[in-house]
Amino acid sequence: MQAAAPGLRERKKAETRAALRAAAVRLFLERGPAAVKVSDICEAAGVSARTFFNYFDAKEEALLPWDKHLIEEVITGLAARPAAEPPLTAVRQAIEQTLPSLTASTGWQACDRVLTAYPELRTTIFHGMIRNETKLADALAERAEQTGGSLYPQLLAGVAASAFRAAFSVWAPETGAAGLQALVGEAFDRLAAGLPPSRPDPASTAGRPLAGEAGDGQFSQSGGAQVNHHLRQTVPWLLRRPGDSQ
Repeated sequence: MQAAAPGLRERKKAETRAALRAAAVRLFLERGPAAVKVSDICEAAGVSARTFFNYFDAKEEALLPWDKHLIEEVITGLAARPAAEPPLTAVRQAIEQTLPSLTASTGWQACDRVLTAYPELRTTIFHGMIRNETKLADALAERAEQTGGSLYPQLLAGVAASAFRAAFSVWAPETGAAGLQALVGEAFDRLAAGLPPSRPDPASTAGRPLAGEAGDGQFSQSGGAQVNHHLRQTVPWLLRRPGDSQ
């Protein structure tokens, strides 16, 4: 399903997010991350510190694809999905609805250069990713009427986030939201099918760099920019609603 175009409020958030990210990346490259303060980023972007922390918990998290607003959009979208919808389908649809806002940001190649030059930033970024997954797991637990620490919502959140990261890692930004949505859809389709092995599809890989190459604006695996959890298990039972019989 094609994600709806973002409204005015979402576009304003996307513009603010892009300005903060661009300012952070530029300053990181000019001065080195250790010499950059949040106040420097805010001054360069023309926003307040309060606005910055509405999006990010730390300056390093400006390099993350998902910020706090976007994960809240996912959670809001998840709450709006039909109760009878299979969990994997619901979280997929919720994620896909955020893609136009996410892809409004540019400069992913510059983010790659920062992370290649300063790999120590990955620790903070990793913690930000875990925080976002935890928020998603809590929302999924509430939807499934389970406790937040239960295996099912934790696994589903991790699988969904991994599917997104895998798609993002091979996305060519010049293809825009449609390109990323196609990859996210393919990732979730493969999950739904139990991750069967397959040969590369020339139609789906044409124009995309090979694994390890730095694409135009994408995080490169060889540069160490991806802190990516690999999908290791087949989980077809995620297609069932919690409580369904085996």
